[in-house]
Order: sequence, then C-alpha cells, then structure tokens
Amino acid sequence: MSVLFGEHIDVGFGAVGSVQGPCSAGPTESASTRQGILTLALNDWNGVLVTTNAVILDLMKRHVLWEDEEVERVRYWPDGLALTTSIGRHMVAGSEPDAWLVSQEEWVDDVVIANRDDLIVYGGGGNPVERHGFLLLADGGDVYVNDAVAVAELGRRLAGDINPMAYAELLVEFHPYSSAVRKVLSRPDELRQLIGHEDVPDIEPPRVRQTPAGLTLIFSSTCQYRWPAEGPLLDLMTWTVQVPAGEPAQWETRIVAQRIRLYPRPGFGDSRRGTNVPFVDRMDTFPRGDSAILRDEAARIAEMWGDGNTSRDDA
Repeated sequence: MSVLFGEHIDVGFGAVGSVQGPCSAGPTESASTRQGILTLALNDWNGVLVTTNAVILDLMKRHVLWEDEEVERVRYWPDGLALTTSIGRHMVAGSEPDAWLVSQEEWVDDVVIANRDDLIVYGGGGNPVERHGFLLLADGGDVYVNDAVAVAELGRRLAGDINPMAYAELLVEFHPYSSAVRKVLSRPDELRQLIGHEDVPDIEPPRVRQTPAGLTLIFSSTCQYRWPAEGPLLDLMTWTVQVPAGEPAQWETRIVAQRIRLYPRPGFGDSRRGTNVPFVDRMDTFPRGDSAILRDEAARIAEMWGDGNTSRDDA
C-alpha cells in the first residue's frame, strides 16, 4: 500500500545487528550507521535544523514497537523516515510542527508524528488506522502523546504554560485515537457552519476557569466518520478536564448528539441542497417535508446541548 517519494537512504538492519523491541536487550545500530543518520539533520529546503532521523527512530523503538517486534528495514529522507517491522507494520514518521498548536509553546522544540500506512479501514473518517505523536521538549525530554498518563501530567501546564486549545487538540486527537476525523470546536458558530443550518446553537470555545479545587477546562468536539449506505455522519461531544491543585489532569467526555447526517440518505431529500445538511435518523420523520426534518434535527441538537450546558455548569 505504501507509495514513497523523494531521495532516500535504504538501510537493512541485517548487516548491522538486529533492532530489539523497547523491553528487550540486544544490539542496536552501529555508531557509523547512527552518525550517517545524524548527517540528515538539516532540512535541505530551508536550512532549518529539524529533529534527526536517529531521534525519530529511537522514539519509535521506545514507544511504538512491541516487545517482540523488530525493525527490519528503514528508509531515510531529510525530513523523516519510513520503517517496516517484523510483524508487517509499515510506518512513516517525520516532523509536523505546523499541524499542531502545541508546537507554538516555548518549551516544545518539535512535534513528530508517525502514521501506519499499510492498512485501510472502511468506514473511517480519513485518518490513518494507527497514529503516534511525540513532543520533543526544549529541555531534551519527550512526551508520547498516545500515553494517557503522560498527557495527564502535561495537563499540569494548563495553569498558564500551555494554550488550552492546544491541550484540547491533543486530547481530542489521541484519547482515544480513532480513524474518524476528530476536531476541537474553537469558534461559537463552527458547528452551525459545519452542519449548515442556522438553528444549530452556538458552541462555547475552549475555556479554563479557576475552581476552589484547581482548574477546569471545558470544550466541545466533533467526530466525523462513515457507515455503509449512510454516508458521512457526525457526533458532537463535550469535554470536562479537571486539574486538581498539584495533581495531573483528569478528563471525561459526554456525547451530546450522535449520527447527524451530513449528506441525505439516497432516496430522501433534495439532491440540489448543499452537502453539509443534517438528516435525522428517525424513519417516522421522512414522509414530511425537508424543512420540517431540518427544524426537528436542529431542535434536537439544541435541546441536548442545553441539557449538557446545565449539567456542565453544575459540575
């Protein structure tokens, strides 16, 4: 399934020594091989120093490979690498700071993302079936953002050391990870524009408030995916993140609305309408006019969202 482009260095590990999993001991790459990898540190397009492939490979071996999984082949580019493992997983990894808000924090040097590209899941939303994220810190450390414990510790920074939107983005994208397209709602009218109906209520952007026990971050997100014969669907969720004083973050999610259709089901509705039009998933509404269906669906979302706001404020 993989299609790889660009100049690369193809390295087979048989001549260097087997690469062991993160929980086992054994030989790794030779010093000469590692030095060769380090020479790829400069991005040839703009001369900016980026995370070396040696660092990326080390992250993969420590955090992604299973105990009995080994690296069999690696291809290197100036901006990343692709590797194949002994159990057939194929992954592409590289720096992607521009795609993540957390990269704007002073204490973050880089964001590295690794995607598995040898599997396709029907019904997903467009994301790879498997994705791993890493923050490379200015102090030399790293954070594996798929690790809930590590992200909980990162939540301590909500006291003023991280953009709440950036933290919300990490939670939505990785906890739990899904091939569906998951997105933080950052503007009051974002859900209304996404669904395409004026009666959909405003959504409150991410905000942090001080409580007697610590901090609370509240925000909303969407999840877009596909099911056979139904087309694109959307779920709406609210998140509450609690950061007790001196402790890691804790979070919980609540589904506000599910299976909002962004395209009409074949045989129903007017094909001349725009594509982002919700359809209610109740058969008894289909005989009525399109405008009545849209009003009912908007009212349903507004009612559930209102219930959610009441519960949330009382928490």
